Amino acid sequence: MARFDTRSRRKALSGSLSGAGVLLAIALFAITNYFGWKYHQRFDWTQSQLYSLSEKTENVLAELDRDVEVVVFMSPGDELFSAVSGQLARYEAGSPRVRVRYVDPVKNLLQAQSLVEKYELSHLNVVVFDSGDDRRIVDGTELADYDYSGMQLGEGSQLVGFKGEQVFTSTLLDLVESRKPRILFTTGHGELSLDDYSPEGMSLARELLGKDNFELEEWVSIGQSQVPPGTDLVVIAGPDSTFLEPELQVLRGYLEGGGRMLVLLDPTLSPAGGLVETGLESFLVDFGVMVGEDIVVDPSNPLPFFGAETIFVNAYTDHAIVRSLDQAQLPVIVALARSVGLATDTQGYEMQELMRTTPDGWGETGLENLQEVEKDEEDLAGPVPLAVAVKAAADAEEASESSAAEETVTEKTAARDSGEDASRHMRLVVIGDSDLATNAQLQNVPNATLLANTLNWLVERQTLIGIPPKKPEQVRLSLTRAELSRLTWLVLVVLPGLVILIGLTVFLRRRR
Repeated sequence: MARFDTRSRRKALSGSLSGAGVLLAIALFAITNYFGWKYHQRFDWTQSQLYSLSEKTENVLAELDRDVEVVVFMSPGDELFSAVSGQLARYEAGSPRVRVRYVDPVKNLLQAQSLVEKYELSHLNVVVFDSGDDRRIVDGTELADYDYSGMQLGEGSQLVGFKGEQVFTSTLLDLVESRKPRILFTTGHGELSLDDYSPEGMSLARELLGKDNFELEEWVSIGQSQVPPGTDLVVIAGPDSTFLEPELQVLRGYLEGGGRMLVLLDPTLSPAGGLVETGLESFLVDFGVMVGEDIVVDPSNPLPFFGAETIFVNAYTDHAIVRSLDQAQLPVIVALARSVGLATDTQGYEMQELMRTTPDGWGETGLENLQEVEKDEEDLAGPVPLAVAVKAAADAEEASESSAAEETVTEKTAARDSGEDASRHMRLVVIGDSDLATNAQLQNVPNATLLANTLNWLVERQTLIGIPPKKPEQVRLSLTRAELSRLTWLVLVVLPGLVILIGLTVFLRRRR
């Protein structure tokens, strides 16, 4: 009887311990999942950060002030479906205001048809962003870059760049911003044209900046008494003739009244010798900027198959405009540039150089004979500054980047809409080259990023930085015949044999 009681107690104790262990395991599982859900963290070990959102997108998502439903009209068999769904999943994780819904037009024909009528779609394979009172439609053809060079050999097109984040973030901005920043490009002095599709034109800039929700127009400054009201930014891109004094007075009044301006100033050679005087050189001195009478040369950073006047620049400062380029070490291509540095008197302005040549570069001042360019004592010694950013000393907005993030895009837009310009302070960026913004050079992703970052900084859209297309990583493993043979033996013989040997050893030891 006593033995039976002891055995019963042992069984009860064993059952209690087993039950407690099961409950403990369930509790640990629940706690782990709770903390994983509440404090989840994603990691991206790809070299190009293919599975991470950029800082620009994260800021835009953090500032969303309304719910946005994203409806994806794509079949799972579509080539872009995996990339689109993965990208939008990161948007959902980044903001509780974003909700994504997928509609397969093949399997759910009735549902697809009703939504086609609701959104007035002319075709499928699109992504719809719906905020309730407004919507934007993204065509699938806008989401990727393809390489068609192999089609001549009978091969298909190859996906070389996925632009989903670039397009989706631009669409979100267009959906939530009530007003597009208005940018005027001056004309009448030989400036680059937004309607020029040649390599020397800026039609590509119009297309790229339009995706960043800018409104671009050309403006004849001659004969105007003021910059048109509602202008957020004036751009002077590559003039090759002189601005009249009344024009300069209008531009001066605009800047002193809190205006924003981007000047792309080339070293245009004059038939009379030296460089063409545009009138902007002395005008910019009053705002703390010194534009050099020179042509920049940098033998350490030449561009293959181009002349000495075409160089790439990868020496940046810590300014917000070029910080992302510096972190990624992306070089900007400039052609026939002139030096742009700080004037001796910068009182009343906060100024910072943006990018420079290497120490081996110099500003060539001997412009009479450019066939044989050599550095001498009269030239500007390197590193030569190529761009400068200026803002009024009273503009403390970027003294702390965190304080800039506190004011939302919506608040800034509302202030501009209501005409509250008293809080605006002058901002100016001068770059000693306009070719970097032409169709030929904007094919280089860092050039496009520099241009977009510059305009966004000037109009105080701190949440926006350029998002270049991300290239899908294609990892290839090349093995020789001997290496493949060794790998085969390792996988099919050595590793399984090792597992069997360990099993036999454990079995024999337990038998003893």
